[in-house]
Amino acid sequence: MESLTVDGQEMTAAEISGANLEEILVNLMDHPVINGRVITGVYVNGEPYVEEVPHAALEVERQTIASLSLKTLTMEDLSLNFLETGPSYLNTIIDALPKIVENFRLGDEQEANEHFLNFLESLHLLMSMLEQTRHILGFWQGQNNDSASSLNQYLESMVEILTTLINLQEQKDWIFLADVLEYEMAESLNELKDLLPKLCQKGH
Repeated sequence: MESLTVDGQEMTAAEISGANLEEILVNLMDHPVINGRVITGVYVNGEPYVEEVPHAALEVERQTIASLSLKTLTMEDLSLNFLETGPSYLNTIIDALPKIVENFRLGDEQEANEHFLNFLESLHLLMSMLEQTRHILGFWQGQNNDSASSLNQYLESMVEILTTLINLQEQKDWIFLADVLEYEMAESLNELKDLLPKLCQKGH
């Protein structure tokens, strides 16, 4: 590896050990230049690198890497970016609800549960980002405390809805589950879509 840059800052490639891309990235995370930042972009030999399967970076041997460039964000910037792009991600989740609801009401249990699990995975990712954002908001200036409180209340209400959904799935009460998705979950997601821009505005 001849060239290594982090956010445009040149580094000495030889000081970062690792026989493959994954090992190099792991070692970079402990380097002071990263300093708790999150890697948001990896470019190998000038091309964006996307790991399509877990640990695929192990197969990218060091000798095949002429140049490695990383882009990073602070946790605060990452949270703000999430608040800005969150409504678009939420639209994708909300748009999936009618089909799931329809399948449950038609008694198509297998297909409904398949899409429902995908929905829950997307929602889990969303909730994880919200938890992280709540944590970061707590360290912003005092005028953001109300925003952090609103987000905290929202997360508590969402947990209640999710608990209800999981219980209904275990009970195989598909009609009631469909009702909760169509009314309570849809309303909650739309509420969040309105809340995120307000949080973002106060965070800047």
